[in-house]
Amino acid sequence: MDELTYTIQIRARKDENQTSAWLKQQGISPEYFAQTKIYLLQAQKVATNLLKNHAKLLEQNQANTLNNYLRAMTNTKKRNKLTEAHAHKVMNIGTQANRKLFKQHRQNR
Repeated sequence: MDELTYTIQIRARKDENQTSAWLKQQGISPEYFAQTKIYLLQAQKVATNLLKNHAKLLEQNQANTLNNYLRAMTNTKKRNKLTEAHAHKVMNIGTQANRKLFKQHRQNR
């Protein structure tokens, strides 16, 4: 193996590790990233960020819905049964939380 090939492989590993770390930070598992539909991943990111950063804006049933969604995303069989409707429900909760957040910022001015 020549020096150029070695350098390329090292750089590729470093980039892959950075990508995996970012995905994990967003609440997405790199192992099933390629096999999962994009709208499910987007909803997973929304659910993770809401629960991590804005849990105080959520009602009890909304938090339960988000936790159930995240639990289903970790199980392969349940993940395959999730539909676009499940993702929309999570996204709608995210929209409601954003409205509350913007309302708070407007009142704090």
